Amino acid sequence: MNLKMKHKNENNMLDEVTSDKKDKRSIEHVVKIQNVTKKYYMYESDMQRALGMMGLKVPRTDFVALDDLTIGFEKGEVTAILGRNGSGKSTLLKLISGVSYPDSGSITVDGRISALLELRSNFNKEMTGRENIYYKALTMGISRAEIEEVMDDIIEFADLGVHINEPFRTYSSGMKARLGFAVAVNINPDILIVDEALSVGDSVFRMKCINKMNEFREQGKTILFVSHSMNTVKAFCTRAIWINKGKLMAEGDMEDVVVQYSEFLKEQRALLKQKKKEDREGREDSDLPLTKRDIVKAGKFRLINLEGATIESVKFDDDWGFTFRYKVMRDVSMLNLTFTIFNSEDVEVYSSDKAAVELDTSLGKYEVKVMLDGGELMPGAYYITVDIWDSLSAMKIGVARLAAIDIKPTRYKGTGIAYLPYRTSQSKLTEGDS
Repeated sequence: MNLKMKHKNENNMLDEVTSDKKDKRSIEHVVKIQNVTKKYYMYESDMQRALGMMGLKVPRTDFVALDDLTIGFEKGEVTAILGRNGSGKSTLLKLISGVSYPDSGSITVDGRISALLELRSNFNKEMTGRENIYYKALTMGISRAEIEEVMDDIIEFADLGVHINEPFRTYSSGMKARLGFAVAVNINPDILIVDEALSVGDSVFRMKCINKMNEFREQGKTILFVSHSMNTVKAFCTRAIWINKGKLMAEGDMEDVVVQYSEFLKEQRALLKQKKKEDREGREDSDLPLTKRDIVKAGKFRLINLEGATIESVKFDDDWGFTFRYKVMRDVSMLNLTFTIFNSEDVEVYSSDKAAVELDTSLGKYEVKVMLDGGELMPGAYYITVDIWDSLSAMKIGVARLAAIDIKPTRYKGTGIAYLPYRTSQSKLTEGDS
């Protein structure tokens, strides 16, 4: 079935399915999503996209944003829609609000929808703010008489002052968003859709938006809420659904779904961390070419303590350094190694002289060890790079390795980048000394 919208009194199996989960209490869905699938077609070029829209067969990739999704939203509920970026949340909200349409399935909506999706859209840049209120209302299917009843409320809420009679093109992005929010929340909607809209404006305006939404909640209006702020979601919503890759993963009580979603995110972060670790170890254990000519290949680079153990942090007073392996692939007359230390703000703290470490240039594999005295760098985070130079041509072959180290404080030594040992003396002056 490829039906876009249905009337409230049409038969739908969703209420029957959901009633078992709600202990057979009366269910009144104001939004019903039944077996909805939405695809987007991705083309390699604008020309192929144009040909595809004309019905011609051209290569394309189908991206399934929503995959046979069935879900209902009850009257008076404040529902959080959870999911990572690209999971299908915004697509779902656009379908419900009528901005786009499903490829298959049905969507039933009972009541007036106000959607806070793209707050700066559906405005005419040459019209004034006041004129744009009528214009935007028209695009939302609201009559001029209705909008005139709430015109003063919209203007007061937007708080644009004299700018309400200025062209929309002169507005800042924040002013545009405030006008969009003011229109959306003052037309007395039955269903409010909010997609990351609370990030607009200053803190005073955001508080005004939250208070307005709390009024809607107390009035028993239905709110669909998307936000990446879990604290806001937990405080504002009573129910949640979780979507991943266009499929419904969980629905129900807010706390229960948040727990499942949080565990999922934790697992994904762990997998990503493990993958990065494996990639890093793979790079360290392999010989990466520094140049296309394969003059020298870099091997493992380790930060070490005085005993030679691999480290990521060191105490302020302790000596530390690094070992660096390399392989000479072709004859070269002179090679030197230099290293540079940066602090966490990318300020160069120290760069060694290009002739500081002379490397062996005969064919084969080597390991260089460089040790630094402790107590020179102030406590904090640093990272170090190692470069190899062809000394004869003064050409840098490439950056060999980069690693981070954290220097831990042992006692207070002042502030700054480097610690400078100093000596003091004191003498008493006579009355005749100036």
